[in-house]
Amino acid sequence: MSELKKVREKLESGQTLEFQEKRLLCNELMTREPRMEKLIVKWFDEEDYRTVLRHKVGDGVIGGKACGVLLARKLIKEKLPEYESLLLPHHSWFIGSDVFAEYLWEETFSERTKREFGELLAHLGGDPYVVRSSSTLEDGFDHAFTGKYESVFCTNQGKKDERIEELKAAVFRVYKSVWNESAVEYRRTRGLTHTDERMALLVQRVEGMRMGSYYLPLAAGMGCSYNPYKWMEQMNPEAGMLRIVLGLGTRAVERTPGDYPRLIDLDRARGSLYASAGERHKYSQRQVDVLDLENAAHKTIWLEELTPLLPERGKKLVLSHDTDAEQRLQEMGRYRPVLFADCQGIAHDSDFMNMMQRILKMLESEYGRPVDIEFAMEEGGDGKIHLNLFQCRPLRQVTKQKFVMPEGNEEEVLFDVRRTSMWRSKEEKLDIIVWVDPQKYYEYPYAKKPDAAHMIGVINQYFSQQGRHMMLLVPGRCGTSSPELGVPVKYSDVSCFSAICEVAYSKAGYNPSLSYGSHMFQELVEADIYYGAINENSKTKIYRPDYLNTFHDVFGEIWPDKAEFGNMIRVFDVSENHARLLLDAKEGRAVCRIKKTVDRKTEK
Repeated sequence: MSELKKVREKLESGQTLEFQEKRLLCNELMTREPRMEKLIVKWFDEEDYRTVLRHKVGDGVIGGKACGVLLARKLIKEKLPEYESLLLPHHSWFIGSDVFAEYLWEETFSERTKREFGELLAHLGGDPYVVRSSSTLEDGFDHAFTGKYESVFCTNQGKKDERIEELKAAVFRVYKSVWNESAVEYRRTRGLTHTDERMALLVQRVEGMRMGSYYLPLAAGMGCSYNPYKWMEQMNPEAGMLRIVLGLGTRAVERTPGDYPRLIDLDRARGSLYASAGERHKYSQRQVDVLDLENAAHKTIWLEELTPLLPERGKKLVLSHDTDAEQRLQEMGRYRPVLFADCQGIAHDSDFMNMMQRILKMLESEYGRPVDIEFAMEEGGDGKIHLNLFQCRPLRQVTKQKFVMPEGNEEEVLFDVRRTSMWRSKEEKLDIIVWVDPQKYYEYPYAKKPDAAHMIGVINQYFSQQGRHMMLLVPGRCGTSSPELGVPVKYSDVSCFSAICEVAYSKAGYNPSLSYGSHMFQELVEADIYYGAINENSKTKIYRPDYLNTFHDVFGEIWPDKAEFGNMIRVFDVSENHARLLLDAKEGRAVCRIKKTVDRKTEK
């Protein structure tokens, strides 16, 4: 009898396992990553392993995302037991990594897997669920794969055969995302092209309730134990931050045009960027992601459609009154309530904010580095906000550089901006500056604007292969899905830039909107890419785009067949001009300096 089989029999008979036996079981069921393995073996008891076995489909490990959520919930139970009663019940199943190999070889599932799929659905009853990736490399200490793979929502309605087919289709879809463009580029840039990556899956009940024909949680979001970007002067990065939305959390982690989630600094939870009710309304959430049970679809609806369906106590937590607008209506004799979604009641719940900060800092302490989490919330019968934690991953650690920010010689400064996001203090050499002319981009045909994003991707790949250090300056929002708001690049289009700046250009309506906490945000943080904004306000001390015209534009020489982009996308070679991006995290300041001439003998 093999040692592993002996351990399994010992576990199933209710006996206590030794340290090495737990380690062996962890490697078989959960992970072989040394740092995650150490934490799991330290904190998991025999019942935790039995729970994984009871909720597992197929053989192989359950992958990084599944390990992260199980470990986080276990740590809360052990380290912060006073909050265990506020954790909503956990309903997760795990599809082992060996089922992925089964899919690759057979393009179908074994009879055992189909039978266990049926058991999974019986466990969930008629509740909606989401099929999420849980790769063996994902959510680990070295690689996060943030937003690289699909997550598929299933409404789980209809007859048994229909529900089985829905699950199988969702599994196929997540498996196929292993080969999507962003995932392939992520592996390429991190030297993982030849690494064995097996895809396990995490199947989780969607937290929520039925509201009319829709199903959704009251609110959901993400949180970071360390906030690298300061959007308010008095913020303490060590306190952490939350990004919360009404409804499904997809709008909290994706960039959504025209919508603004509630950003919460955990040591100033009631603080806001906006002074008046009118401003808060302008920068609030207008659409809500829900599951449409009647039409078996993941759907986005307008807030006005959902508002009458919300429970009364829930309204107080997620909706606010635009008192300015209500006053104006009353003066015209047309009083009616004007509501908007900003999750103000949640932000003002000091007990919940304190709980979130303590959970995040505890997890950071146990992981030995900052973490981010994803969660959903419901109002409990006790009047308190209850939490369902369904993801936790460690964030990348970077070393801060110490240097003195040079002053003077403003004629050499391209830009000098303050308090418009920061990652860490450092000095970055620049060889190439890519600048998108905002006026020419505005005039470029709307249907062809994605072509400009693709061209930036071509530039990204070309210079990355030469080991060049690049900075990108784009009008409006970078990575938006709405080309009228900015340039719709994907992560693979900008993966090798050292810095990305969103630039305001009010003449054409382009306004930066740094998406703190979104997948784009996390991708740039993980890749150590500076992500900032050049605004048309007091935060921008200097911005001189015309200064770039004194340097050599190499676009036409390298891509002579792309003349239609030549005047819109400018590629300046500043490799001989001692170009530097200087970041001072303490002061929240970013400065780009380029010398007109340089003495090679003094070049660093």
